[in-house]
Amino acid sequence: MRALLRILAAALTLAVTAPGRADEGMWMLHQLPELDAHLRAMGLQLSPKQIWDPATNTGLASAIPWLGGCTSSFVSPDGLIITNHHCAFGAVQMNSTPAHDYITDGFLAAGRAEELPARAQRVYVFKGYDDVTAKVRSAIAADAPPAQRIKALEAREKELVAGCEKSGLRCRVAEMYGGKSFYMFRQLEIRDVRLVYAPARAIGEFGGEVDNWMWPRHTGDYSFFRAYVGPDGKPADYSPANVPYKPDRFLKLAPAGVKDGDFTMIIGYPGRTMRYRIAALVAQDTEFGYPYQIKLLSDWMAVLDERAKTGKAVEIKVASAVKGLANAMKKYEGMVEGLTKEDLAGQRRVEEAKLQAWIDADPARKAKWGDVLPALDAQAARGATTRERDILVRYLPRAGSLLPAALTIVRWSQQSGKPDVDRDLGYQARDERTIRMRLTTMQRNLDLPTDRAVLTYFFRRAAALPAGQRLASLDAALAATGETGDAAVAALLDEILGKTSLTDEKTRLGLLGLDEAAVAAKHDPLLGFAIALRRDMQAIEDERKTEEGVLIELTPRYVDALAAFRGTPLYPDANSTIRFTDATVKGYSPRDGVYNEPFTTLPGVIAKCTGVEPFNCPKRLVAAYDKGAFGPYVAAPLGAVPACFLSTNDITGGNSGSPIMNGKGELVGLAFDGDYESMTSDYRFSNRLSRTINVDIRYVLWCMDYVDNAHALMREMGVEPSNK
Repeated sequence: MRALLRILAAALTLAVTAPGRADEGMWMLHQLPELDAHLRAMGLQLSPKQIWDPATNTGLASAIPWLGGCTSSFVSPDGLIITNHHCAFGAVQMNSTPAHDYITDGFLAAGRAEELPARAQRVYVFKGYDDVTAKVRSAIAADAPPAQRIKALEAREKELVAGCEKSGLRCRVAEMYGGKSFYMFRQLEIRDVRLVYAPARAIGEFGGEVDNWMWPRHTGDYSFFRAYVGPDGKPADYSPANVPYKPDRFLKLAPAGVKDGDFTMIIGYPGRTMRYRIAALVAQDTEFGYPYQIKLLSDWMAVLDERAKTGKAVEIKVASAVKGLANAMKKYEGMVEGLTKEDLAGQRRVEEAKLQAWIDADPARKAKWGDVLPALDAQAARGATTRERDILVRYLPRAGSLLPAALTIVRWSQQSGKPDVDRDLGYQARDERTIRMRLTTMQRNLDLPTDRAVLTYFFRRAAALPAGQRLASLDAALAATGETGDAAVAALLDEILGKTSLTDEKTRLGLLGLDEAAVAAKHDPLLGFAIALRRDMQAIEDERKTEEGVLIELTPRYVDALAAFRGTPLYPDANSTIRFTDATVKGYSPRDGVYNEPFTTLPGVIAKCTGVEPFNCPKRLVAAYDKGAFGPYVAAPLGAVPACFLSTNDITGGNSGSPIMNGKGELVGLAFDGDYESMTSDYRFSNRLSRTINVDIRYVLWCMDYVDNAHALMREMGVEPSNK
């Protein structure tokens, strides 16, 4: 129902808009009828039912699947999927070797038989959702202690999910407005996904971290997958006998693109926003949370960068991790800069004072809501007492390959013997296939020296935690070495990494059939350490459930108070569920005297080419440009092929790969980033500064046509190539 650190994340992640304006807002699909008049005035030519009809579970939205972290679109009747290059990067990396470096060179399947398995990738096709608020909240007894509230909610959600999944779909209950409402989302999970085409890194990641989050931008951030199912049309594991999935809907391309001022819309799966996070938590984020994580991610990335220097094979193994860390670090740096510059915490304190004064001015309001803000502040203060430990524990299960595998095996052994409804979320019977897949595919990136280097860093950080926040399991393991300081860390890693059997794939998978006692009886030092560490982590999770139980009652009351105070339409916080946002193509002024035009162009790409990463254009791109053949992809107002463009769509992480569409619902580009000046839009949307950065479909088609000769894919999407 909620991630471990939801408590730290949200007293409330709610956003409010002014009446009659919908360009701010990540709207649920059932809210679109309320916006219909506004959307038609903006330029939308589809009715709400054409986007999604809940009565028939049909509409444009079914063409837009979730990738489990990114968004994508079906663009042909044969399951062809377009998304961002950075969303497909993991699949490219998993298929790369020093001899076949698809990361650098790109990949284009000569035919469907040559499409490469993306074994860790899943495609989740949207099938609809229903309001289950009454069913979920009725599980909470009025006088239940906080931790029991969460236990009851999770049990009810598991029951509802189990009933839903009898239909063969993958189901999930998502909370909205901090627990005021609950919705059951239904998806078809496709397990056989294959990499079809990814451009060279110098196109798909042109500009690298230098240009990341920046405008002007010239990145061709696109790639293609294909979804496959069994011959019977049902989801199946990878098999050469599988056939392309036939989606109910797919998007048509609009090769004419868009121009400045045109209407645009995005449907996607935004991950998380904090639009109405209370002032105390905003202050904690600004002063400690983001700075602490910036230091951690920077150090972690430096460790991986050093390992990458040891050889091409290791460089490929760590490529995805380095890319992800660099992206997060730059975002957090922008967060700190923006939150500090805007003094958002101070602004929130003023807003909260006005809200509290309004509540206190009326006896009925005071009786109903008077204690809410003080109680939320108290919760925030309690969370701050363990902030170092909590952030570190959040990252430990991602540190390297072997420790995360050991923690997964141990937790599975602890849960697998319980009735399914009593098992932890993520460790139910429905999750076994996914866990086995992770324990299998990790072999591709496993590098023991890299694991040792990463864990050396994390164990040193954990060993330096302040009193009251220490991990008893690590302290005991370090003490048992008989050494102190860095020597103790080295000795512990000699033991748990040097003597573990988890480097073997078959051993890892075989352990999934054992209970905790049998796992412990293996006397594997890494598993033994993971068992002890899981005890610490379980205690922390129990603390969080108690805090969540308090918030699940406070937050809906805060929502009600805020809605009454504002008197405006509300849209729920982002939580990786499908949302709609409308906008226009528009530039912006980041500072006095400067205006950023809404389009960049292919000549701008060439002007940036230096021959040195990250501005090393592929030779075949430069050669195609020098020929002066641009086909029908030139935008008349620009006199050139557009590369990227800006829009005022309201997005966040998780929207990567989202289709940006015109008023007819035709694909005009892919969202892939936001501008640096709007880094804080997760907290507050700015009409003046918040912009989505999109790769223009005309640049995608020009690269496919003139650079990579991906003509078969173009024809599959209904576009006739010009470079014949």
